[in-house]
Amino acid sequence: MKIDLNQIYAKLEAWRAERGITAESQKEGYLRNIMEELGELAAGLRDYASWSKCDLRFCQIHKEMAEREIVDALCDIAILTINAGVHIPCELKRTEIEFKKSSFDADYILKQMVEKCAEFSYFEWREALAFNIILANCAYLCEQYGYNFEIAMLETIKEISSRTGSYDENAKKWVKDSSDEARAKWYKADYELARIKK
Repeated sequence: MKIDLNQIYAKLEAWRAERGITAESQKEGYLRNIMEELGELAAGLRDYASWSKCDLRFCQIHKEMAEREIVDALCDIAILTINAGVHIPCELKRTEIEFKKSSFDADYILKQMVEKCAEFSYFEWREALAFNIILANCAYLCEQYGYNFEIAMLETIKEISSRTGSYDENAKKWVKDSSDEARAKWYKADYELARIKK
């Protein structure tokens, strides 16, 4: 599978510009915010493993819900990383991700993702490499759970673009307006559009 990141980069650039979000503000809260998303990813992976042990329709529904949790967390991790990595020179960033089917270990990739997120946050001299590995791991995990990463990312960007809100200096992130009026305008990412047809 081949994934083109250029459209994703461009749409997130427009999203940041509309909201006045800087790379510095995103980098400042990166580790705290990424840990929250890694926790959601770990919970989704745990739920998926648990519901996969049963063949009943009820279990299948919960397994699919866990898949969507995994995809949502992966897209959020990728968005946080891209937004915090704006200052990395273009020639050092991946514009495509291509991989072939292979055996995979979700626990290993999750462990590597935690390590690379920490490296990206703390070591400037390693941040471009960590940036690229984080995005590749997100794409790889997404595909392993049956979703096209590029389409899932575009759906997530559509969702976050439908929300209003403001930058919270204490939380070090952009916080959505949760009022009923604002919620009425929200778009919900349709990850079924990203499901890889078998």
